[in-house]
Amino acid sequence: MTRRTYRSPVLMKFTWVQILILAAALVSVLCVRNAHPQTVDEIFQNFKKTFDKSENFSANFEETTLISNRKSVARGRFIFGKPNLLRKEYLDQKDASKVVQTTVLDGTYAWTYTPLLNQVNKIKRNESDRKVLIPGISASLEDVQMNYDMVLVPDEFANPKGIHQIELTPKDHIVNTNAKKTLRIWVKSGEWLPVQFGYESELEDGTRRSAIVALTDIQRDIEIAPDLFKFVVPKDAEVIDLSEN
Repeated sequence: MTRRTYRSPVLMKFTWVQILILAAALVSVLCVRNAHPQTVDEIFQNFKKTFDKSENFSANFEETTLISNRKSVARGRFIFGKPNLLRKEYLDQKDASKVVQTTVLDGTYAWTYTPLLNQVNKIKRNESDRKVLIPGISASLEDVQMNYDMVLVPDEFANPKGIHQIELTPKDHIVNTNAKKTLRIWVKSGEWLPVQFGYESELEDGTRRSAIVALTDIQRDIEIAPDLFKFVVPKDAEVIDLSEN
């Protein structure tokens, strides 16, 4: 009696080399699935490395502010230069070619000009304000890890797009009032650039204030005019000097 060996029709279609390749691919998939997710420190360090390498940073912004349930939306553009130079222009809601307010940080003073009032506010910046700033929330990037506790906030909409939300809460040694304040940075993986900033604060009297600054048309290390961060007082403008206060 002849003995027959049964062979699966499916297996007969593959050579041993093909089977080994398929097995390797399966192992690779399993490894990817079990890969250790990035920690908040790793994500922040990637963001900081990119930020440290950048000489300047510019973007269009949409700033949504909520104060005691009163909502306001402002749009504009800004250019930030290291370590603490900034030009920020708020645009008219109906006419984007019209600037309704300009703020310039020149390294020593903060200037704010409102054309409708033809008025300039001048404020001298102290030493703590002259560190490297994070545009959008005006916090110093140099001291973030020392002064803030950081956690990753899961976001079912942002995370699939490679965007990570970092929540920063001030540590006890920098909190000098009962006011509570939380900062947030949304960072996109790959480019490791910020795409959104936010903050929330609650004052001692219970007043709540929050703001979200969403960024578009983000660019870094662009060529800028040398006098971009120099403020020239417009003719006949009233200057309110608060630098001695």
